[in-house]
Amino acid sequence: MEQYRKYIPKYLNAEPQILWWDLSEFMVFLVILSIGILGDFPFIAACIGVLILKFIGKLFNKKEPGYAKHFAYSKGLYGIKGKVPEFWIKEIGR
Repeated sequence: MEQYRKYIPKYLNAEPQILWWDLSEFMVFLVILSIGILGDFPFIAACIGVLILKFIGKLFNKKEPGYAKHFAYSKGLYGIKGKVPEFWIKEIGR
C-alpha cells in the first residue's frame, strides 16, 4: 500500500499558508499586485508587495495566528456589515 505525505497543521484552526505567508497576509500581496497589473507596473508592485509583507510579518509574528483578521475586524475593515451586531451591543433588538 502506497502512503501519501499530507500536510497536517499544528492546530485545527490554523490559517492556510501560501509559500511563507498566511492567507490573510498573502491577500494583501495579491491586492497590491492586482493594482500594479492594472496600472501596468507589475514588477514594481510585486517588489512593494514583498516589502509590505516583510513589514506585516515582523509586525504580526509576535501575535497570535489570525491577528491581522481580528485587527481588521475591530477597525471595521473586515466582516459582514449589518448581519452581525457590533461587539458593544449586549442584546439583539426585535
